[in-house]
Amino acid sequence: MKHALAFLLLLLAALCRAAEYTPADVPNVQTADSRRFVSNPDGILDAETEYRLNVRLDSLRRRTTAEAAVVVLESIGEQDIESFANELFARWGIGKKENDNGLLVLFVLDRRQIRFETGYGLEGILPDALCKRIQMQQMLPAFRQGDYAGGLLAGVEQICRVVENPDHRDEVAAPAADTAGEMLFLVKMYFGLSLLFSLVMLLMLRPARSGETADERYRELEAHLPSLRLMAILFPVFNLLTFFGVHRRLHRLRNAPRRCESCGSPLRKLDEDEDNRYLTPQEDAEETVQSVDYDVWLCDACGITEVHAYPNKKSQYTRCPRCGARTYAFESDRTLVVATPFRAGQGEKIFRCRHCGYEAHEPYIIPRVVVAPIIVGGRGRGGGFGGGISGGSFGGGLSGGGGATSGW
Repeated sequence: MKHALAFLLLLLAALCRAAEYTPADVPNVQTADSRRFVSNPDGILDAETEYRLNVRLDSLRRRTTAEAAVVVLESIGEQDIESFANELFARWGIGKKENDNGLLVLFVLDRRQIRFETGYGLEGILPDALCKRIQMQQMLPAFRQGDYAGGLLAGVEQICRVVENPDHRDEVAAPAADTAGEMLFLVKMYFGLSLLFSLVMLLMLRPARSGETADERYRELEAHLPSLRLMAILFPVFNLLTFFGVHRRLHRLRNAPRRCESCGSPLRKLDEDEDNRYLTPQEDAEETVQSVDYDVWLCDACGITEVHAYPNKKSQYTRCPRCGARTYAFESDRTLVVATPFRAGQGEKIFRCRHCGYEAHEPYIIPRVVVAPIIVGGRGRGGGFGGGISGGSFGGGLSGGGGATSGW
């Protein structure tokens, strides 16, 4: 009988020790659910009371931005409740960082004590004397009757009424971000940069120099098209007009009237079907693959022709190493040796000229095949909780060291 009693006493002592918390041990329910403010790890409060406190404190944060946490513990051992509350407050960062408008309500059952820990931003409207009065009048009478839920509900409700008082709005609320002002600033900055880059591009597109031919001016303007295209995408407000203006200017330069250098008579630009008779086989092949577009101008008086080339910057064709025509491009790819997990493979790329038929083969190495390891009896990828309310945290506030402690 004595041994059984000793065992029970040891078991009871162990259970008591297990219920003692340090600030690091208290579960922060905000990290799992941003609408929970009550940490009740020992189940001292029933589910309905916990729910009502969470709803009320969530409403408080939405109305005022102030943050309050309620922590209900069985025991904190021999630790000082004020130091415990101050450390827990700092660890969780209760309240908004901008104005430290946080409050911690710490209930410790075996001490029969209740502690309010206030942030710097709430000390003016929740001074120590008022905190003490709320504890003495709203909470302790219920606690002495064993009605912990009723006492906490009454005390938290009184705290919320004080904080939500319209007279305290400016003092409690964290400053809201001036999104409208920020947006207006960004819009002004965007238009300013658009105008600046547009002016820069206009300076680059200077008027033609004296004696500069239409073809020379065309080449010069065409060289600016990549920069104009980029500016038209990033800052389209002004640069898009410049981009289309340059395209119209290029069209006019390409079709500007010309005169025969031999007899001085006007030249006539031939259409696409008629100009093919005046192109060389190489030029005809380049036009066929659309790597170069040729304009042919004919003098009807003396029969002289002028041929002007306009390369297609987007064409895949390059100059052939043999004939020099812009008709050389990649044609096919084939595998010579198949790659395996044990050796690399070999392949070759085939390039061919559409004009002279020249063909080149470029070998390359195919990397070995990588096989994923098979783990027998292994585990699949882990999952987690899905859906529901996302977690968060308190706003990073600091404790001012104020508040009050009462016992019953």
